[in-house]
This record gives sequence, C-alpha cells and structure tokens, in this order.
Amino acid sequence: MKLIEIINGTLLGDGCIKFDNYRYSKYFCYKLTSKDKILTEWLKGLFQKFKIDNSWIVQDNKILDTFAFYFYINNCPYKNFITLHKRWYKKEKLNGKFRKIVPINLKLTPTTLLFWYLGDGSLIRRRNDDNRVPTIVLATNSFSKNNVILLIRKLKELNLNFYPVEYTSGFTGKKCGYCLYSNIEDGTPFRFFKLIGLYCPKEIANCSTGSKGIYHEEKFFKDKWPTEEDWIKILSNIKEVGPILREKRLQLNLSQNQFAKIIGIRRENIRNVELCKRHFSVKSFRKILKALNLDIMYLLERLSKDLSLQIGG
Repeated sequence: MKLIEIINGTLLGDGCIKFDNYRYSKYFCYKLTSKDKILTEWLKGLFQKFKIDNSWIVQDNKILDTFAFYFYINNCPYKNFITLHKRWYKKEKLNGKFRKIVPINLKLTPTTLLFWYLGDGSLIRRRNDDNRVPTIVLATNSFSKNNVILLIRKLKELNLNFYPVEYTSGFTGKKCGYCLYSNIEDGTPFRFFKLIGLYCPKEIANCSTGSKGIYHEEKFFKDKWPTEEDWIKILSNIKEVGPILREKRLQLNLSQNQFAKIIGIRRENIRNVELCKRHFSVKSFRKILKALNLDIMYLLERLSKDLSLQIGG
C-alpha cells in the first residue's frame, strides 16, 4: 500500500485539493470529509504511518454533522505531491474555476480502488428479490462523460466490467452526470471484492456513512460489503465454482445422475457447471449448497485461494 494510491482513491471520491495564493506563493491543502469522525481519525493514523504529521481534524459542517481531515501538501515530506493539483484539476475557461478531472495516466491499483469505493461506492441490493445479484455502484457524477469513459476503460484493464447510468439528483430531481454500475452476470462483483478485500476494514466497519437510499436508513461501511446471503448470489455467477462442487459431490460418492435427481435439475447442467462451461441460477445454486452441505464462506475462501494460486503461477 502506497500513500499516493490512497490519495488517488480518495480523489476519485470525496477527497479534494484546495489551492490558495498567499504572498506570491502557492499553497495546497488536501481535504477529505466524512459523516463519521472515527473514519477521519483512522485516516489520520494511516497517513501518520507515511510521516504525514502536519494533519488535523475539524467539524466541517455542524448542520450536516460532518468532519474533515486536512494536511498541507507544501509541508509534507513528499515534494512531488505539489503536482497533484495540476494532475487532478483543470481551470475552466469561462468562469476561471477549477474542475476535478481524471488524470490520463492514473493507475487503478487495488488500494486506489478500495479508497474510491470507501468514499463513493455502494452495494445495491434489490428488496423482495432473493435471486438477483447485488450491483456495485461507483459514483462518478462529478466527472465529465469523457472522464467516465476513461474510468470504464481503466476498470476493464482490471477485468472489471462497468457501464454508465445517468445519475438523477435526489435533491433537485435533475440529471447530473453518470454513475458506474457493475455487470452482474460475468463475475465482476466477485473479482472486484477479491481485489479490494473480501471484508470491510475492521477499524471502520461500524462507522456511519449517513442515511441514504429511498428508505433513508442509516448505513455503515460494513454495508458496502456482501453479507453471506449476498455471497450466495454473487458466487452463483462464478464458473470457477464447478471443480469445487465436483470435488464435494465425489466426496459424497454421488454420480452426476444421482445428484441431478436429488436437486431436480438435468445431468447435463451439472456436467457443464463442473467443467466451468456455465453457471447455475441463484435458485439452483441454493439447492446445490444445501445438498452438498457446503458453507458459502468456505466456498468463498476456497475460490479466493485457488484463483490466487492460478494467477501466481
């Protein structure tokens, strides 16, 4: 984990760099706002590990009850950070204001992706639909359409497939930019969480992210990560589960025909899944897990380990 990766991730989300002229000198200040003070304290501790000691936390907005973490870039040990404002902001010709942009040479690392998701990501679950895979949403409505396309391309380089959806403000009801939605049928949600971590960082798991959504329920950072029920839906779309299911079936001394009769599906479907040619529906996958007495969290850990070994060598 590198400090620049953390900063890049937060700048894709709620982070910003403030710029001021003072006595013929340029001063740059990094700022990140949060609904929960514990998050800013965690971030401050994280930055201190990188020798950023000139930071502070203040209440940013008393009405909204938000907090902000700051540090002066000019006084930090990393002199190359002075160029961050130039990389991330472009001055508008009409009004002279600075607008945040996505650097063309930005590298999306797992750390950058994690802090982007912590700041501006969410996991959308459909109520009253037990068979729909949850969707990962990354807010990009502050960026131009060209920047959104650039981010889609950079996500694609990580084998993560997202598509843009026009964003409608919950305050004004007007369309304002785009959000990125994950493809839920090609394993993108699993690969996404495998990159950023299968579990929410424990230090901030119970930190509030505010009351969001149409139901105005208070949400926490741990809600951004899948529950066991979510993992059942997500892993049902992973073809790589096939060999593990076959291994478990053989341990129970069941033929494909016997197993097909037990769960009530065609033998050909089981054969194709075990050969990684297709995946089960969520409904059928539930029956498979029950018939094999297979714990979803065990399956998740096995998948993560097995795929890591394949990638590594």
